[in-house]
Amino acid sequence: MRIGNMDRDQLCGYNRAMARPSPALISVPWTVELASALESAAAAIARLDARVSASSVASAWSLRAAWSGYATALQLQGVEIDEAEVFAWGTGVPLPGRQHRSSLDDPFSAFDGWRRSLAATGHHWQEQLPFTPELDDGFAAAPALLRACEVMRQFALADRSIQPWLWLPVLLHRMGVTQAPLPSLAGGHKALRFGSLQAGPQCLRLLRQMTRAADQSIASIDAIEDDRRRAIYAISGLHRPGLLTALAAALLHHPVTSPDRIAETLGLTLSGAGKLLDRAASMALVREVSGRRSWRVYAAPDVAIALGLAPALRGRPRKALDPLVPPKDIDDIVSTFDREMAEFDARFGSLANGA
Repeated sequence: MRIGNMDRDQLCGYNRAMARPSPALISVPWTVELASALESAAAAIARLDARVSASSVASAWSLRAAWSGYATALQLQGVEIDEAEVFAWGTGVPLPGRQHRSSLDDPFSAFDGWRRSLAATGHHWQEQLPFTPELDDGFAAAPALLRACEVMRQFALADRSIQPWLWLPVLLHRMGVTQAPLPSLAGGHKALRFGSLQAGPQCLRLLRQMTRAADQSIASIDAIEDDRRRAIYAISGLHRPGLLTALAAALLHHPVTSPDRIAETLGLTLSGAGKLLDRAASMALVREVSGRRSWRVYAAPDVAIALGLAPALRGRPRKALDPLVPPKDIDDIVSTFDREMAEFDARFGSLANGA
């Protein structure tokens, strides 16, 4: 790709040459505060990596985490957008009360390529970088998290696009820090783009940011698993569940939905899809977030609360629903649910993968 009279590699070199000189993040003086932040970040990321590797909702979490991480990267680029708008774009369901975003540039043009980079295996971490990192003598011996942050710092100096913020989880995965790609760790800081003499505070800021993102991601996995478990218990007690199981499976990868989306996905009439969503809402499987406007929009309970589309429930947490019809074995119910979810993934895999 050429920009003016320079190709991308030449442009990256020009950007780095024009940036204010700044020290490498791997050469910052060690302090108790920095060591504690590094330990906390490493522990939080390890916990998240273990949860993702073992969770039955890892695929659904990964897609939602990609939307969240991409929203963070867009905000670092100065795009005035919130996480809810990115979820709406990802699910193809416009949110009521939000103005249509018109722009000469597509802010989501990098999303699909980023997800392919996250999923790719067998690549060295330097592959696909549009510049050649300058590695100090102590680079190989530095902690892996600081190595990834240092490469991102150099990337941000060389490339003014959204890519440096998106590539932090790619680097962590390819450097072997994580077994699974963790897209929610996308991030950085705008100051990295202009060079800074304050390398110590930058390190602290990045490490604490990763710790918060990892902890929030674990809470997100817990919420998805709770919603799934609640759906299984609620549906298992129904004599005629109809398409509620298929709806619950669809909500994992499409947590923001509408009657026309469900009608298209499950092959229902618009009226039938509306009734199905009304029934699901009465069982607290979804929450309506449209406020009864001209079109109705629903969201999975955890997403509705996390994105600020609906208020959190007050009072004591509701006790898990016991099946109303005990003859069914819960293992059979879970197996049926997982089978139908797998069938949904096979049928609509391209949608679930964000294509």
